Amino acid sequence: MKHLYILLFLSLFLNFQAKAQTMDCAYPIIFLHGWTGNETSFAAVYNDPQFAAIWGPLTDVFHAVVNATDDTHIFGADHIQGTNDDDVLVQFVNETNTLNPGCVYAINLQNFWNENAAVPILDLHGCDSPGLFESDSNESAILKQGYALGKMIEKVLAANPTKSKVILVCHSMGGLEAREYLQRRVPENPGGTPRWWVNPSAADGHRVAKLVTTVTPHRGSNTLGNISPLGPPDAADKDGTFDLASEAVRDMRYSNACGFLGLDDCPGVYLYGGDEDDYISFPYPYWNDDVDCDGDESSPTVVGVNISGVTQGTGYEWDGTYDNPQLPLPTNLRYTWITSDIIGDTGDGVVAWSRQWLYNGSTPYPSDGTPHRLTDTLLTNVFHTSGNSSPALMVRGIDEGDYPANPWEVGLDAIFGGLVQVRASAVPEGPKTTDPDWFKFTAPGSLSNDIEILFNPHPGLAGRIDFFGSSPSTYTSLGTNGSLFQTFTAGSAPIIFNLPLGTVNPGGTYYFRVIHQGIDYDDWTTPYTFNIQTILPLPLELLAFSAKAEAKGNLISWETEMEQDLRMFHIERAGEDQQYHSIAAVTPGNQAAKQYYYHLDSQPLPGINYYRLRIEEEDGQVRYSPVRAITNEAVLQVRAVYPMPAGQQLLIDLQTSSLEPVEIRLIDSFGRLILTQVEDRFLGSTTLVLDSSNWPGGFYVLQIKQGAYQWQGKVVK
Repeated sequence: MKHLYILLFLSLFLNFQAKAQTMDCAYPIIFLHGWTGNETSFAAVYNDPQFAAIWGPLTDVFHAVVNATDDTHIFGADHIQGTNDDDVLVQFVNETNTLNPGCVYAINLQNFWNENAAVPILDLHGCDSPGLFESDSNESAILKQGYALGKMIEKVLAANPTKSKVILVCHSMGGLEAREYLQRRVPENPGGTPRWWVNPSAADGHRVAKLVTTVTPHRGSNTLGNISPLGPPDAADKDGTFDLASEAVRDMRYSNACGFLGLDDCPGVYLYGGDEDDYISFPYPYWNDDVDCDGDESSPTVVGVNISGVTQGTGYEWDGTYDNPQLPLPTNLRYTWITSDIIGDTGDGVVAWSRQWLYNGSTPYPSDGTPHRLTDTLLTNVFHTSGNSSPALMVRGIDEGDYPANPWEVGLDAIFGGLVQVRASAVPEGPKTTDPDWFKFTAPGSLSNDIEILFNPHPGLAGRIDFFGSSPSTYTSLGTNGSLFQTFTAGSAPIIFNLPLGTVNPGGTYYFRVIHQGIDYDDWTTPYTFNIQTILPLPLELLAFSAKAEAKGNLISWETEMEQDLRMFHIERAGEDQQYHSIAAVTPGNQAAKQYYYHLDSQPLPGINYYRLRIEEEDGQVRYSPVRAITNEAVLQVRAVYPMPAGQQLLIDLQTSSLEPVEIRLIDSFGRLILTQVEDRFLGSTTLVLDSSNWPGGFYVLQIKQGAYQWQGKVVK
């Protein structure tokens, strides 16, 4: 009997959403919301089941109040950082912001508090303000937001002590918040000390690996006096609605009326610098003019985050197109500017396209001298408020480093997931459908034996893995092979690199690269994995250890000598998730002479099988052998899916040697479950028929599952 369910909402897809995240991330992601937003601004991304299956669910939220008092000084009336009269508060009786460890975080500035400095209590999602003439917290000055972000990065790294950096993904004004954190210095020149960094004294003390912004008004926006398509409400209500008089609107404008009767134009002071006294009360009144948040509304020489167009030679001050050289963006992290240009419009309906990114001529900025290498751009065509809704686009922006100049740092003895991406169209070394991902690791200072890299490539793609040792050139080309390298084809078995002691040394830092080729836009949904592990000295001489596929199963054999004080050999097996379980135990001979051992795994897992020996000594110590891998023919084989594009019907040719039910699931490009279908038990070959007559045109992910085996492919209608 066939059971067919047409599901109209994603929440019913619980078994897919609840899939455990078995992979670790190199760096946690922090999502930053825009003007009037909160932690839910990126919910369409972090709640997407395919995103969550890779990165895990939303781990935690950092809550802050960014306009806590009616004093415009960032550190309150006493001007002392860290006291409860500060304008930015991140510590409360009911919210310490001690975060859980994980890979996905979001900031929330839509809060208020009880205004009791002795017993500060957070009013979560409170939309009040300290008075009638103050901005709501999530509409407050960008300078204060940058300070709060620094405090959040501290908390995220404290929760993840093995992680060295974070990734910032920002919508709209959130991108300026990130730039404030990265750029502000004291004094405000290139030699100044970073003001907000986690570690101001270190060259990479910002602890950021990648900054991704989407539809951010990097060069400002004057749309209706704000960057919202909605009409202005009564600003005095202070009720969480859009406030045209807010500090945020003041800071995001690229120009303002000034001079006698407002007949002149002056640059937006936060973005392009200038005199706070230039602001007038008409036609854009603001609650205050204290852009630099120093308690004084008449600072004459505020330093903007962008270069003045007068200095650049491009026109008016607000015609500057890149970051201010006096407050430069650091060049030891990578940037992706995601922009939107709606057909028939000059931007996303709110921010002009040319103001959504930084550039000099046609080169995205900042630049290392080669266009599109340090900073790249991605283009979409959605409205401003939808610029944060595409998981595929955000993940594409997050892409790992393409060169040793910006590798992702990973630890040992953990399974890491990597994502294949179609890169930006103008990458300096193409094609864009080839994705090189660079990683580095540091060997333990106590290393006394070999290291292994276990690599499981994307199952549908070809490519190469290279180990380069400790000193690859800064911009090693795609065509340069490592000192160890191995190519692979679609469906290849796992690759195991053994790095002997001497090739890797205690405390050394080493680099490797993963290249995939022929990538399609939805291939990111299937990650590749790798695990770097140390091999401890064994209490014997392991002369041989092998795993071989035989007719009746997988034959595991090993040969030893010089055995002494051994209690047991445990044969451990793992599948694609590399989670090992004992499948057999063999008693050692404890002889100095050669010993030979065999075990037949008569019921191997479909697909990849990893095997290792867990060698248990009499004193309880445990050692592990190197890993061996076998790819077994799957119980379920998907022979063909056709026609493509699908018409009235979609046909699936299957062959199976199992009696377990076959479950079919179809997911659309928004991550929504469209169909689930369970087929009766059958053996041998069959053709399944899906009614596709009512499917809207577009791309779909087809998943077919039987027991432990799951197949996934793309369908076009």
